[in-house]
Amino acid sequence: MRPPPQDVDRHLLALRQSVAALRRHAELSPWRLLLDASRRRSVERGLQLYTRSLIELTRRIGPAASRNPAAYPSSIACLVAARVLPSDLAERLGDFAPLGDALGKGGARLGRRQMATLLDEHLDDFDELADRVERWLAERRPQ
Repeated sequence: MRPPPQDVDRHLLALRQSVAALRRHAELSPWRLLLDASRRRSVERGLQLYTRSLIELTRRIGPAASRNPAAYPSSIACLVAARVLPSDLAERLGDFAPLGDALGKGGARLGRRQMATLLDEHLDDFDELADRVERWLAERRPQ
């Protein structure tokens, strides 16, 4: 079953925009995040948008893998089952899973060190995920 292209494109765009917004804060030190509450909120909001966009995107892709993901960890598992992500990338993204799940539900507050670590260590993985989803979708779209 093919996901509706306009739905998938909308969620993929939201995913990419959230990562781009997070990149604007990537070089911040934990100290700077401590002093700047507005930036902290921006980073938390960007991570929430990334997580929610990923969950919505994988809900559209999920039927191709006979899955219906409802949370961040199951979204990553869905993308592995659909052969969108290789297991090594899924493992790296899985490091973010506990926080991603809580952030996606709006129930987590991140410490400044957690934020700085996420910005340093995971943005490239988030971009790679979006690239792989985009390629996977392109392979399945009619020419």
